[in-house]
This record gives sequence, C-alpha cells and structure tokens, in this order.
Amino acid sequence: MKDTDIEDVKSMGLLSPKHLESQETVLPQDIFRNKFTWYSYEIYKSLAFRIWLLLWLPISVWWKMSKNWAYPFVASIFLFLGLAFLPCSHLLFRKRALSKQLTEFSKIITRNAPGTNADDWKNVAASLNSYLYESKAWNTRHFFFDAWDCQEAFRRNILEPFFLQKDEAARIKSFKESVPYIEEAVQTYFAEVDKRWKLFNSEKSWSPVNLENAQLPKETHRFKLTWFLKRIFNPLCLPLFLSFFQNVYTSRNDAPVPRFLSLVVLSLIIVRLFQSMRIFLLSTKMEHKIQFLSTIINEQESGANGWDEIAKKMNGYLFEKKVWKNEEFFFDGIDCERFFNHFFYRLLSARKSLWYLPLNVELWPYIKEAQLCRREGLLV
Repeated sequence: MKDTDIEDVKSMGLLSPKHLESQETVLPQDIFRNKFTWYSYEIYKSLAFRIWLLLWLPISVWWKMSKNWAYPFVASIFLFLGLAFLPCSHLLFRKRALSKQLTEFSKIITRNAPGTNADDWKNVAASLNSYLYESKAWNTRHFFFDAWDCQEAFRRNILEPFFLQKDEAARIKSFKESVPYIEEAVQTYFAEVDKRWKLFNSEKSWSPVNLENAQLPKETHRFKLTWFLKRIFNPLCLPLFLSFFQNVYTSRNDAPVPRFLSLVVLSLIIVRLFQSMRIFLLSTKMEHKIQFLSTIINEQESGANGWDEIAKKMNGYLFEKKVWKNEEFFFDGIDCERFFNHFFYRLLSARKSLWYLPLNVELWPYIKEAQLCRREGLLV
C-alpha cells in the first residue's frame, strides 16, 4: 500500500477511514471513500486528462498574443466542453485495455474458480488490477473498483460475447488465441454455478414459512390498477408524476389528440420504469434468479394455481431477503408467469445482448428446464 498511486490518493484526500486496516485482498472500494472519488481519481490519472491540461498552455499564450479575443474565447469554450467527453474517453480506454488482456483475465478466473457470489470475485479483481498495472496496460492499480465490477466485466466482455458467436470459427475470429483460455475459464465458472444450483435444490435451500396463510395481492386488492399505483408511488417515480400532472395542467387548452398522445406516452414511460425496476431488483444478485428458477422447477402443480404458488413463494422470499418492502412483488400467478417469459425465456430465445438486461448465459440450462417443466405441467 506504499506505492505512488496510494500516495497520490492520500494527497487528494480521497481515502476512507478504513484504508489503514490490514487486509488480505485490497480493492479500490477499501481505499476510496466512494465510487465517485475512485472514478474522479482514475480520470485525473488518465492520459486524456493530461492532454486536456496541456492544451490550456497554447490557449493561454494565444490569449496574451491575440489582438482579437473572439477566437481564443471560442477555443476556451470548446476546451471547457471537452470535460464532458473525458468520462466517455475513459470508458473507451478501459474497454480497449481489457480487450487486450482477455487471456490473462481467463487464466486468473481459472485459478480462482469464482462462482455466482460477487465476493468470489475479489481475488480475481485484485489479481487483475495488479497485473494490468505491472504490465503497463493501465496506469493505476485500481482498474476494478470492487468484485461486482470485475464480475460484470467478465459477463460483458467474455461470457456473453463468447456464447453469442454462432460457431467456433466466429469465436476464433473474435477472440483469436484467447479462445482455449476462455473456454477453460467458462467451464470453471459453470462448474461453480452448477454447485450453487445443486445447493439451492438441496435441503439447505430456502423454504417458505407459513405459506398456507400467504395471500397474493390479487386477493387483497380489488383491482390490479390499485396494486400497480401503490407500488409506483415512491420517490423514484416522483419526477415522472410531477411531469405527468404538469402536462395535464398545461395542456388543458390544447387540441384533444396531442393532449391524449402526450398523456399516453408519459403513462407508458411510468409503466416501463416500473417493469425495469422489477427486473433490476431481481437481477441484483444471481442467488435471487437461481431461487426463482428453482422454485418454478420444483413446483409440481400444473396450470394457473401452480404459478400462484410460485408467486406466493417468491413474494415471501424477496420480502425476507429485503429485495422488496412487502410480500407483493408479483400480483398473481399470471403476472409471475409473464415475468418469467419476458425476462428469462424470451432473452434465451432471442440470444441478443441488451445493455439494460443480462442474458443470464450461465442460467440457460435451468431456464430451459423451467420452461419444459411448465409445459409438461400444463399438459398433465
């Protein structure tokens, strides 16, 4: 912890109070106060920022020597605006640096055998941070902020692109000499996922308590609309609601058609935000998704009642794990089934990468099994 990077961080006053604690594995999250200070430090140490600073020297000379202030003034404005592009250039440099180190990334994964839990990726993140710095592929020791950041990098840069390739020739064209190392890393990761899956299907997996007394929201709410409105009335949606009511007030004298269309668009945005919030909450941890699929597969009852039982179990599980504030995550079995079809099976069928949704590549065998179980149940 006595390298020059840490000294620079100390001088900037970005260290958290716990940075002096001796730890076996140290990541930037243990050094910086928060992710914003880490990101600011990374940009500060980047080549793009240093070039931006050097550009001020000719601008300053130009200001003093120019008789017409307009041109250096316009140049200064553009230089100030360049600050907004520094984060974008930083992200591009990160992606480029990581894409050149996929072989080493895969080797480290194979050695450490991380699983679905983000904490399993701490050693991988720390090892790759050190390797990138020592090999001069990155200019600091803080490439990955935390273990989750490293896990997502594996998902976005190796796992999903590797499985989206149509055949072996396409994989070799995309990943070149890294293919055998990636295959070994993916197999190692899948073996850990399979262990986790078996654990969830063993006696140690979560089991509901007092399910007999559990009620679905469809039994406690007169209409689905009241349940929906109750769920979306939260601080996150407040700006949209204010915009909605402002639009209603300001457009009262407008033509009926434009007024109706604007209200419909705002309503669709609110609904979309609601759906995105649900998938985000369920996708924060792989354990939640594994539990969902395990519950579907282990539920033997067919038809709508089977999905009702799944919805009850998942509502209780997500409330117990503090994913949701009450036991009303799913309205009923139909809502639960649609959620599975839309956010799990549809993505498997399409096999298209979406920036806002993970493809859940490691869960594809279990998603197929869950879909097969439901179809067999409906045919009974």
